[in-house]
Amino acid sequence: MSIKQIQKESIKKKGLNIVFPLKRSVDGAFATNETSLGAIKDDLKILLITNHGERLVINDFGSNLRPLLFENQGQDFENRIQDAIVSSIEKWMPFVTVKDIVVKTGQNDLNLDPNETTIKIFFSVNGSDLEDFLEVRLKT
Repeated sequence: MSIKQIQKESIKKKGLNIVFPLKRSVDGAFATNETSLGAIKDDLKILLITNHGERLVINDFGSNLRPLLFENQGQDFENRIQDAIVSSIEKWMPFVTVKDIVVKTGQNDLNLDPNETTIKIFFSVNGSDLEDFLEVRLKT
């Protein structure tokens, strides 16, 4: 997908990629993303929840966050999460710029379960005016 294609966001497209999690389409097949931003958000979500070794042939694909959740959540826990996210995005989605990452855990937010972590990523797409955020909840 080129930057010029992303800049033409006002024109809806069909079938850029499959919506994640999988949903049935009114056409009977899987639902697909119709916008570049929707496709990028789903790709980013897949990158975040994938651990190393889960994708065949590409063993280092993913952010590898789940193993971090089982480590001691000391003072540098949020920094380790942020570093893992930024390095995976730089490698696998270099057209995305991370603006901010907010990490909340059940230990520092009473609205979460004790074994739950939420990660909110604010991002932009290089070469366009597209910006959005993605929130992912992980449970141990």
